[in-house]
Amino acid sequence: MNRYRKYLPSIVAALVATVTLAVSAPARANFLIRATDVASGGGITATVTQSGPSAADGSGSLVFNSTVGNFTITLVTNIATTGPGFTSASQTVNVTYNGPTGVNSDKLIIEVLGNMFTNPTAPSQSTITSNGSPSTSGLSATSVVMTSGVLAGNVAAFGAAGTTLGGQLGTSTGSGTLGGASSVLVPNPTSGTPFAIVNPFSFYQTYTLNGFSNGGAGSISAGSTVSSVPAPAGLVLALSGLPVFGVSGWLRRRKATVTA
Repeated sequence: MNRYRKYLPSIVAALVATVTLAVSAPARANFLIRATDVASGGGITATVTQSGPSAADGSGSLVFNSTVGNFTITLVTNIATTGPGFTSASQTVNVTYNGPTGVNSDKLIIEVLGNMFTNPTAPSQSTITSNGSPSTSGLSATSVVMTSGVLAGNVAAFGAAGTTLGGQLGTSTGSGTLGGASSVLVPNPTSGTPFAIVNPFSFYQTYTLNGFSNGGAGSISAGSTVSSVPAPAGLVLALSGLPVFGVSGWLRRRKATVTA
């Protein structure tokens, strides 16, 4: 036994290294926010992307501030939270526009992307519910569209500037205008079609503002949640009775055996 003692430190070190590798922390991911100014003719006037690290479970926040072509983005915040059976993301968008108006006005596309999410847990049926309220008295736009969707895997980059990512699952869409003292997207809230969640997944929100009739400052507050679809009450009741049926059958079989 003594002859193996001299090898004990090496054996312990090897075991520690093996355990450390087995439980190593997952790679850190990014939140990304991109703002793109698209001219009336379809050309890209300017595009700016900002990113920041998320927590290991994908939760966290990111703040975007930048001038993007004819838009001054004074604040875009993204706050993501996770919990049992849900992931939510909320945004605040403050923007000032000072470009051409009417049919020649620019279009603003804001994209918010976060990954590493695992709640809800696959393969549960899930749904995305969103709501938004454009509130402003200084900036008017004839079209505001908000979409929220889930992308399979840890998507770490946007597509070409001026385009949005395809392949979204369970997409919810709301639309409205900007310019009243208080307006809301319709429908509000809006829900997408139930879908089978995958893990990990990326949560993706887009805001498209178009048809500006004046210059000035405006804001949007919105949020989206992807959550597990609760099982129908009848199904839950039926499933809750399965153990009872099983016990009853077992008792009948046992009684028959004893009688025999």
